[in-house]
Amino acid sequence: MRPLHLVISKNPISVLLLVSCLNVSYSQDSIHLKQNAVKIDNPDSLGEDIYKLIATYQLIMIGEMHGTNEPAVLVTSLVDLLTKKNDSVQVGLEIPSEQMKNYLWAPAVSNIYASDFFANKSSDGRATCAWATLIEKLNNNHKAEIFFYDINHEDAEFIDDTIRDSMMYVKIKKKIQAHPTWKTITLGGNIHNMLMPYKYDGKTKMALYISNDKELNISKRILSLVHVYAAGSTLSDSGNGLQLIQVDQSNSLWAKATACENYLFLYPQNVKTNYSGVYFTRKLTASKLLSER
Repeated sequence: MRPLHLVISKNPISVLLLVSCLNVSYSQDSIHLKQNAVKIDNPDSLGEDIYKLIATYQLIMIGEMHGTNEPAVLVTSLVDLLTKKNDSVQVGLEIPSEQMKNYLWAPAVSNIYASDFFANKSSDGRATCAWATLIEKLNNNHKAEIFFYDINHEDAEFIDDTIRDSMMYVKIKKKIQAHPTWKTITLGGNIHNMLMPYKYDGKTKMALYISNDKELNISKRILSLVHVYAAGSTLSDSGNGLQLIQVDQSNSLWAKATACENYLFLYPQNVKTNYSGVYFTRKLTASKLLSER
């Protein structure tokens, strides 16, 4: 196996960066946000109102700040909701398939936890108990399939941020083409599922590649959600390696517009934003690295 030369930005996804990536111009009217936020009473069990909100979308992309529990729980609940409605679902995770090869060869729970991805110490907070538990729960849902779309050593000799996003897009595209009538859900870093060029470098990210793909032609059936929160903790890298970090955005528009503990808010499709909508949780909880449990 030849070495893979990576030139991938290690900019920490700080709270300020996350907020600056949100295009909130349309939702500055807190009354509008309050009127259109769909309350989630129990993130572990989504209701009919959430199904009506997401039913027409073919691709649902969940963007997270790695090292937290809530986005993985949302994916599990979305899969449960969709499969109970007899939708076929495939779920992609931002993990190199080569690091999950034993699981792919024999999808047993033990092979999740013994995989290279989870057994080795994570540098960015992905290889947490939250993601491992998500795979385990999906593994027990016979109406759902799992795939992994991050880059492998064999994919290319030299990969920068732009190439990485384009290669991940190609992998997701192939899965959508393989099952065009299925719902596809992805979970990965929130920068990758931006529907507009990244403001700091002007580069196209994974979600925008998919949206612009004329062969797929699903731009109006993409739901790209970013996780926003009021306060809590995350296992994140602020420049000194992974650490437990306390964050507080309790004075943000998203936290103050409604008293809901959790909600979904979608922008109208004619409003151009970085994301299609927001998944808000009042609490943010860090997830432990699986290698350190």
